[in-house]
Amino acid sequence: NGGAKHCYNPEAPLLNYGNQNGYSDNTLYMNGPKIYNFVVDRVPQLIMDTLAKNDLEIDQIDHFVFHQANKSMLQYLCKRLEIDKSKFYINLENTANTVSSTIPIALADLMKTQRLKSGDKLLLAGFGVGLSWGATVVEV
Repeated sequence: NGGAKHCYNPEAPLLNYGNQNGYSDNTLYMNGPKIYNFVVDRVPQLIMDTLAKNDLEIDQIDHFVFHQANKSMLQYLCKRLEIDKSKFYINLENTANTVSSTIPIALADLMKTQRLKSGDKLLLAGFGVGLSWGATVVEV
């Protein structure tokens, strides 16, 4: 509530999830555990499908840059997909989760390190709230 379609409702009932986590139709609600389960279920297949569509194998990708959701989720995906840790970029300690800008920020940071070389292949993957996901391969 609060936009043009659904006006703010001062009488919207307060709902609870978890341990004293209140929300109403006037606020954004994110069920973290459900999103985590969604990501660990969907993203590995997304990565494999993206590689297949580009006729590539994991070892042919020079850098993996995923949405910087949280460190444990990223580490799980890296391990589950058997990606070399040196190719899996994580910059959460410097930026935290900046929502949709995590991938461009991570790319800018990666460029500053001068680790990117002409011809490098990057697999970019975004996922999260709204239970949405997408990935692509780009070449520098």
